Amino acid sequence: MNSKHTHRSRLPWQALALLALAASCKKEPYEGKDPYAGAKEPVSIKIDKSQATPASGAAGSSVTIKGQGFFKYKDSGLAVMFNGVQGTISSVTENALSVKVPDGASTGLITLSVQRQVFPGPKFRVTGPVTIDQQFASVPGADKNSIASISFVPGGKYLISGNFEDYDNSGAKDGYRGLARINSNGHIDRDFKIGKGFDGNVSGTIMQSDGKIIAVGNFSNYDGRYGGGLLSYIARLNDNGSMDSIRVTDVAGKNHAVPALNAYFDGEITHVLQTADSGKIIVFGKFKYFMRKNFAGISVDGKRDSTIIDSVRMEGLARLNEDGTFDPNFHLNPATNTSFAGPNGEVKDVLLQDDGKIIMAGTFTRFRDQLTGRIVRLNPDGTIDGNFNTGTGPDNTVESIAPINGGKLLAVGAFMSFNGKETRKVVMLQANGTPDPGFTVGTGVNAGPDGLVHFGGQLKNGKIFISGGFGRFSGVKRDGTVILDEDGKVSQGYNTMGSLSGRINRMLHVPNSSATVVVGNFSEYDLIPVSRIMLLRY
Repeated sequence: MNSKHTHRSRLPWQALALLALAASCKKEPYEGKDPYAGAKEPVSIKIDKSQATPASGAAGSSVTIKGQGFFKYKDSGLAVMFNGVQGTISSVTENALSVKVPDGASTGLITLSVQRQVFPGPKFRVTGPVTIDQQFASVPGADKNSIASISFVPGGKYLISGNFEDYDNSGAKDGYRGLARINSNGHIDRDFKIGKGFDGNVSGTIMQSDGKIIAVGNFSNYDGRYGGGLLSYIARLNDNGSMDSIRVTDVAGKNHAVPALNAYFDGEITHVLQTADSGKIIVFGKFKYFMRKNFAGISVDGKRDSTIIDSVRMEGLARLNEDGTFDPNFHLNPATNTSFAGPNGEVKDVLLQDDGKIIMAGTFTRFRDQLTGRIVRLNPDGTIDGNFNTGTGPDNTVESIAPINGGKLLAVGAFMSFNGKETRKVVMLQANGTPDPGFTVGTGVNAGPDGLVHFGGQLKNGKIFISGGFGRFSGVKRDGTVILDEDGKVSQGYNTMGSLSGRINRMLHVPNSSATVVVGNFSEYDLIPVSRIMLLRY
């Protein structure tokens, strides 16, 4: 049987691909629209960033900005912004722009925008009713870290404490570690000498009736001489800065100096208050025990000398008499001879009212095993004041609490609601703890960690001063500080100050003057260098 075979020519696939490519190359080229056709030329403007003329001025004043290429764009949507607020252009030439400073402007950068392009210009200070007194020695100030507290001392001077290592470039061999006394002009008082100072942070001080100073914080040594268990989170100094000490003789006949304030704690003290009537010392912190020492005691076998320590369990707060002895009539359960349960979180701020009652605020939600909602008011004996009712209170941390005219309280922090109602990080409380319906901040500070409010207080003129990490407040551009009217609205004309680089811890009003000393951890405000201390005038 014969088979018939049919032969076909087969091309390899590579050859077919080459033929297809050759065929495609013979097609007419694509003549679609050029995607880059009609693109606008880049804006050819140059701005002199060195300085506007003048370099500062109030809202409504005229400012000249110099540069090149302005006139070409005068009808192309040219806009000039003062720290984000648009000004009114009054004239345009090739090399200069004249602009009116707008209402609501604040110190910062002048920028020019045209055809969706933004050009940074010079810095400009918008002047207003609040100013930094540059005659006050804010520089060099504290050399590093933070100033935690400030208080008055006799002679118109101030006592400052914190975790700085020197102040005002003192020239002292060991600087001024943690504590310094300064004159009314901000310069160091060199008659106050602390030797090597404290080995840790000094969170607060009070002055006793005899002029001696109680200092508290997180330290265990003073002047390099009072360590080794002789000092524990609290100290008393003489008015010249030396340790208030006594000499003791042990059973072996050895004589040595020990702190005269026989008071010790087992953990950091974060706040200290002093009662007006009796000068008693109220301390708050992360401690569990108050202790006293009996130097040169005899051990139980009657043969060896020792230091005998008496202790009382006191959770988070305790009250001492002016001489440093323990006051058993405050926060102590007589049935157990230990304190009642302390706060179950951190105490961020405290306040002693004129009636002797105490406000505590922070992260805690319970005190003495009762729900307190992060703010609680105590009676003078440490019991909870049932007439102060915040309901569920704030839904997050309270960083600062301050007295306001009329017996009210200003609370600020990280909370977004108070007693179930939206309240963005700032709330005014009435004397009974309920929110004041006449105070509202509108949208206030937005959610998020950058919106945390660190500090709030009232200036001597009644305005409310707020500080934090925010960039806007109720729709107004503000970089770290805002001044409110007593009803919570952004105060018109008062918010010209520029960015604050850091945080504020405390304010202290200057007697007989519309001025306030401010301390914290900051290095610049309103384009002016300020080293952790400044004097505001208004």
